[in-house]
Amino acid sequence: MIKNKRTTGKIKKDYGMPDYYKAFKKEHPELDITNKKFYNVIADFNKKITEMIIENNLDYQFPHLGSSISVKKLKQVPVITNGKLVNKAPVDWVATNKLWNEDEEAKEKKLLVRFTNYHTSKYVFRLYFKKYIYPFKNKKYYKFKTVRSFARALANRIKDENKDKYDAFLLY
Repeated sequence: MIKNKRTTGKIKKDYGMPDYYKAFKKEHPELDITNKKFYNVIADFNKKITEMIIENNLDYQFPHLGSSISVKKLKQVPVITNGKLVNKAPVDWVATNKLWNEDEEAKEKKLLVRFTNYHTSKYVFRLYFKKYIYPFKNKKYYKFKTVRSFARALANRIKDENKDKYDAFLLY
């Protein structure tokens, strides 16, 4: 049996949309809302929140969770530490794979091509999940992972030249 490398160590979700729908129906039996309509309302709400976080730099606070999600920007510049060059800029895997296919020596040395991000003045934008000090148990085990479409929408907004230059409120 071949294990999928991407799912190794992944924590399975405990609750999903069917569980939320059951809880909603239990709490509001008088409302006649179908499963499909419930899912559509949740999906529309999530799309609008995503759009507001990306377009308006909204710092969305999750009710009753003591946490928020926002866009943060980091300056990624190479530095010399202990005589070694340290570059934490994201790897451009398309260019790296192209280099490795053309140059066998580069592949053996595992040379990486990194993004320069000149269009954002060397800033890298990330979706940031912030946990506040909140009195409940096992808070350290909470993890938030955005869906790929959320991160792709942020990347498309940053690259869109028809709109104003993207800037985030959280600067670290």
